[in-house]
Amino acid sequence: MDSEIKDKYILCVGMCTLDIIHVMQEYPDEDSDRRSEHGRWQRGGNASNNCTVFRQLGDKCEFIGTISKEKMFQFVIDDCKNRGIRISNCVYHENCEPPLSSVILNEETGTRTIIHSNPNLPLLTFDDFRKINLNEYKWIHFEGRNRHETTRMIELITLWNKIDNKPNITISVELEKLSPRLICLVEFADVVFLSKDYAIQMGWQTKEEAVKNLRKEVKKSAKIICAWGIDGSIALDNETDEYFTAPAYPPTGKVVDTLGAGDSFLAAVIHCLVRNKSLQEAINFGSRVAGAKVGIHGFDKLGEIFKDEL
Repeated sequence: MDSEIKDKYILCVGMCTLDIIHVMQEYPDEDSDRRSEHGRWQRGGNASNNCTVFRQLGDKCEFIGTISKEKMFQFVIDDCKNRGIRISNCVYHENCEPPLSSVILNEETGTRTIIHSNPNLPLLTFDDFRKINLNEYKWIHFEGRNRHETTRMIELITLWNKIDNKPNITISVELEKLSPRLICLVEFADVVFLSKDYAIQMGWQTKEEAVKNLRKEVKKSAKIICAWGIDGSIALDNETDEYFTAPAYPPTGKVVDTLGAGDSFLAAVIHCLVRNKSLQEAINFGSRVAGAKVGIHGFDKLGEIFKDEL
């Protein structure tokens, strides 16, 4: 990677939330009063979590989205700054409730249950996005939302990439939110991340079937990547018609926190692809990082776990 590219940022476009997390020995009964094992506040949201993992892996990154000016959301702002995640292009809104996620982590089953609230904070618009300096970025990742506005953002980058004598910006898109209409976002993406939940709601029952069906929606040079939980992950290079698979890697101890496992996989894959690693290397590393993540609370030990590989 030449120095000009190395100094540029990975930009993640999407949602930032305040997560209130309780760890329970078992899922509570309705209308009960139970104590949790422990609880914490944590900055959340897919694109926001991606940035947290990027920083753990040593990547320069930026989050762009909308942020509430309510007092409780200051925690989220401070956490970004403390971790070195740039948020200078975010759009701040007054008199908007901050997005909140209440999360129950069940130690008995290893599952996480999320209740999300976002009454009135607007999503990022194309007019917000067009104000950034695209010359500062080497990779822009979109958490698939708001298809009309996001499509215009992707089209802007596509036009930018047609300008001669400068490095292109790689575009990636995550299809995770359960809206079939978001599939239109993959048309101009270089890399597409497809979640198991999204694939199943499209009627695709295996990771192999999922990437095969999605390939007709993407451009010839695109790469499609799909993680399938304990069944591992698969990647397709649409240009060469090559498939690559990686197993799931369980944590060294028990599963304690699955919240953000998919976000960890995605960031770790991009971390490798930015460094011109192969698709096989990328999904294998992504699976290992995701496996390590579910064995720890939060993300803070990932950099330490993989320090010899960074």
